[in-house]
Amino acid sequence: MLFSVRDIDVLKIVCWVQYIRPERLLSVITETELQNLMSLGFIKGHEKSGALVLTSKGFSFLQTVFHSSIPVLAQSYHSAAIQRRLRQSLLALTAYCGGVDIFVTSPEELFNTPSLFFPTITRGHSTNPWGNVRVAAISNLGNLLYAIHYVCPGIGKLVLMDELNSFINQTVRFRDARRAFIFAGESYGDILAELEASEPRTDTKLISYGAAYRCLQLPVHLLSCDDAGAVQLQIMSVPDYRRKLTRAALKGLYQPSENPAWDALFQGMPFIMAADMDLRRLDAAISIARQEGFQQIAVAALEGQAKAVLFPRYRDTGKARVFILTGEAVSEVTGRPPVPYTPPRTQFLTAEGDVIDAPSLQASGRAGRQTGSNVRPLG
Repeated sequence: MLFSVRDIDVLKIVCWVQYIRPERLLSVITETELQNLMSLGFIKGHEKSGALVLTSKGFSFLQTVFHSSIPVLAQSYHSAAIQRRLRQSLLALTAYCGGVDIFVTSPEELFNTPSLFFPTITRGHSTNPWGNVRVAAISNLGNLLYAIHYVCPGIGKLVLMDELNSFINQTVRFRDARRAFIFAGESYGDILAELEASEPRTDTKLISYGAAYRCLQLPVHLLSCDDAGAVQLQIMSVPDYRRKLTRAALKGLYQPSENPAWDALFQGMPFIMAADMDLRRLDAAISIARQEGFQQIAVAALEGQAKAVLFPRYRDTGKARVFILTGEAVSEVTGRPPVPYTPPRTQFLTAEGDVIDAPSLQASGRAGRQTGSNVRPLG
């Protein structure tokens, strides 16, 4: 058995997130391929959570292949920690399928774009520069830095000033970079349910994500951890994506706008590119358009975004005409098909150009026996 790029990437994904639901992992690997990795003793089921985890044998295997670039993570078996890791796995898979490099072990590696760093990699060690902040990841997309938070109903509260200070302090090496936030969740609906939930006023520093969403001065993008979210990240990974995607979508109908609140004019209406799901920017554009006498604006986004959010919130309320971006327009900007990335089954090659193989798996009735593996030159 020769290991494929898909095999190796799946092992690394499980290593980075620690806990992942089997049905989620099957979005990037077949059930047969997953069973092969489990039969080799690299992945196993975690009885308490029903999740999949990397075994010590799987970790040793990755260290043999990648040496020091594999993080040594502090494993936690507390229910709350497992739940956080499972949420993180949704974000990790979405980013991975969006073409973002998630196999990053320090913030310094974020100079390469698109990339994403999980602070959990450094937590649990002798020093923890992140303190008790709730940020799930830091990402560099299209030369913009994003603090990513996982948001869902009942997620709890945060100290916003601590989050901002940590974000700036941990990315201070990026001196001139622009910064923004991403609020990610299992669906756009889940995120909005928490952001729009009413809350009693208190005198503490802790505020809800809804309050943070309303008072943050930096842009805030919503990200659904699904196929639409993966393509959204592909778009946001392109520098100056709004201008490029606006021109690709409107083509000959494009008219420049003198108002910076809008991306263009389309058939006489203000036009907003909303594929990055910055709804506060969209709401502000609608407000400015009405002040200038426009009853509607034109909005373009991905199909999943339109159906989940933009149709009910903007089209059906008469605030905007909502258009769905074509695959051709998206591909013109990203240079790739507008679908989630799937790792190939081609042979994996080490940095030295070697392939990795393992003895053939036993018949299904004997597949539980673990087998060894080794690395050998190709050819």
